[in-house]
Amino acid sequence: MKTITALLMATLIMCPCSSIMAKNPAASVTDKAQKASISTIKDLDNGRLYVMDYTADYKLDKMLQQNVNSVDTMLAFVGRELLGAATPAPGAIDAGCSAFAGRTEEGKPIYGRNFDYKMKMTAVMVRTAPKDGYRSIGMADAGWVGYDIGSLSDGKSDLSAAVAMPYLIMDGMNEKGLAVSVLKLDGKPTHQRTGKPQITTTAALRLMLDKAANVDEALALLEKYDMNSSMETANFHFLLSDADGKNVVLEYTIDDMTVIDTNYVANHYLAPKMHGLGHAYDRFAVLDSAVKFKKSIFTPFEAMSLLSLVSQPETEEATSMTQWSVVYNLHDLTAQVAIRRNYDKLFNFTLADLSGKAKMCRSFFFV
Repeated sequence: MKTITALLMATLIMCPCSSIMAKNPAASVTDKAQKASISTIKDLDNGRLYVMDYTADYKLDKMLQQNVNSVDTMLAFVGRELLGAATPAPGAIDAGCSAFAGRTEEGKPIYGRNFDYKMKMTAVMVRTAPKDGYRSIGMADAGWVGYDIGSLSDGKSDLSAAVAMPYLIMDGMNEKGLAVSVLKLDGKPTHQRTGKPQITTTAALRLMLDKAANVDEALALLEKYDMNSSMETANFHFLLSDADGKNVVLEYTIDDMTVIDTNYVANHYLAPKMHGLGHAYDRFAVLDSAVKFKKSIFTPFEAMSLLSLVSQPETEEATSMTQWSVVYNLHDLTAQVAIRRNYDKLFNFTLADLSGKAKMCRSFFFV
């Protein structure tokens, strides 16, 4: 019996035999700290998932002083301030996505999110440790600066643009247990012009994780800035959750900042004044039914199961294809990640451990 048990455990829990360190060039990187950060890039899943321990200064405070209000100006900042060289070329920017928050049976807040977008990309779990901010981990879409499956460890692709990785996150969690993500909306893009400093939706994620300990602090921070959509053809909203169990969706409704007390969201407006503009009503209906049926109480297994239910296969739609699913535990400060709907293989991270030990699981179901 002991032998059988040992075999079963070996089958269910699998640590990667090895991770591949990046040995690619980074021709435009001259700063030692930036070089050190790039040297930490490791491949965990055959080029589909990497980790990066970003310890260099990515100069968020300086960015916030320079009215960076678009993807182009953000990448220009990266080129000028982090590389001292040419601006990284942006990729296409779009996204579908679903997200929800709840708590475990023990009362620990959890946060689940799917990132959906049909594009050439690879995912990176990025850890940051700003000198004057909170440590965090977050999932970045490296396709925004042109990195595809395997390119971060192919021995030839230039990794200079990887210095932008802290600004490429689509979701994340900091050491205080604040979790945030951004999701696409249809309609007019937000471009606030009230005289406040300018910020983009992507930089807003970085701001909240670095500077806010909870939802209230995050909202107070964003009130100090004029928001600008990262796309000229769409808008975005955010799901914010914290370790105290507070959850809100933040929307910019015809340039007004609107906060909705709810814990799940997809890709249509929730603010009444927007009359449900958007898409993904089917995925939202699944979230709505599951959250109400479970009363927002999920085991980690059930949380990932729910993400699998609202995940999307690759179709002709740009916002199809779930690139990753992640469940953050805002109490234990852990993250569990599935890549490209492979829910039989889950990667596990903490703020202290980026090894991503893979756990092999049986197929998911929801109860």
